[in-house]
Amino acid sequence: MKRVLTTAIGTGIIALFIFVQIGFAALTTSESQAGPVVSVELAYQTVSKGENFTVSIYVDPKGREIYGAQYNLYFANTLLNATAQAKGPFLGDNTVGIVNEINNTFNSTHGQLKYGETRIKLSDTTGVTEPGILANISFEAIAEENGISELWLDKVKLYDSDAHKIENVTVNSGTVEIVQLPSPFLVSGYVFYDNGSECNHPSVNITNLNTGKEWQAETNASSNYYQLTLTTTDINAGEILRFNVASPDGKLSNITNYKITQDDIENGGLFNFNITPKAKSGIAIFDTGAPDSPYPSIMGVHNGTITPNRRIEANRIYTYACPGTGGHTEYARIWGNGVDAHANWSGYTGNWHNLKFNTAFTLEPGKEYNYTIRTGSYPQIIHHPGVYNATGGKIICDEFTDANGKKYTGWIPAIKLWREEE
Repeated sequence: MKRVLTTAIGTGIIALFIFVQIGFAALTTSESQAGPVVSVELAYQTVSKGENFTVSIYVDPKGREIYGAQYNLYFANTLLNATAQAKGPFLGDNTVGIVNEINNTFNSTHGQLKYGETRIKLSDTTGVTEPGILANISFEAIAEENGISELWLDKVKLYDSDAHKIENVTVNSGTVEIVQLPSPFLVSGYVFYDNGSECNHPSVNITNLNTGKEWQAETNASSNYYQLTLTTTDINAGEILRFNVASPDGKLSNITNYKITQDDIENGGLFNFNITPKAKSGIAIFDTGAPDSPYPSIMGVHNGTITPNRRIEANRIYTYACPGTGGHTEYARIWGNGVDAHANWSGYTGNWHNLKFNTAFTLEPGKEYNYTIRTGSYPQIIHHPGVYNATGGKIICDEFTDANGKKYTGWIPAIKLWREEE
């Protein structure tokens, strides 16, 4: 009984081994006989309206001898216009009389192309086994709006030297996406003082209130002109732009909203949008002003106190910069008598002369408040020992530590505390 069982098991193992070997050989043979591949290349591409581009019909024989090939290709005729279809080098150069083009037609009205060619049967002519481009097709993108067109290969046939159709051909169609390039949109104008004189080098910050995007317009120290170049991806008809304009000393400002119209979009911009910054009536500010001579100037940390002589409502701090420099405040803190607010600089973007505090606050008249202000680059400094009378109150600098670690007294930061309506 044991001998019979052992023999049966041995026979089963041998049969299983033979089955696995046969299966492996069949799999290897199947892989080696994988059919040819015909593809649209590039398989996916993005073009813009009006752009002319080319796709290729690429054939990989996968070791088979190809003697002839044909295909139909369909596309969206509302998005694309076929302009040319030219033979590729795959089957050979027809100038030497070994290739015959049997079909080369395209109809953009119906969104269809047809192509076919074959090698001419001669005694020494063989099939092609190396991959190559069968044909090149030129298109023009005519879409009025964004869209996607499939480049659908159909009725693809490959033939061997005996004119037999080759089976198991893999076909890969393609896709073209048409996108509309954004158009430029220019925002520009002039900034004037109340008396009509030019407000040169203004600060013009522009915000799209619908998207939250914010930009700083270009200005020049010798001109009151400003401009900002956007595109139609930044702004659409019906959206509101907020203009926050300030004079170079920060004492005058103006916040104005404008709703973009379709005419603005079609005209390519908002032109001659002129603005006049004004002092905000009814809102008191604390302002040291700019000193007659801000030098020597160096960045560092100011510590001292502020005592207002009126009620000051604030949520911003403005720093006077030395002319031609990027002087600014990098960090500010005001605290004491129930107030504790701080502000951090976010770089040379937007209205970088002004920092926004983390919270709005009110300074009451006659009360003393502490400040710490850390500056960068070359801010204006008021060199005044003891108490300095500013607009809105008094300020003292108890200690200033410069970037080199040296300490001074009476180096007062030239700043303005003010409130922007939000």
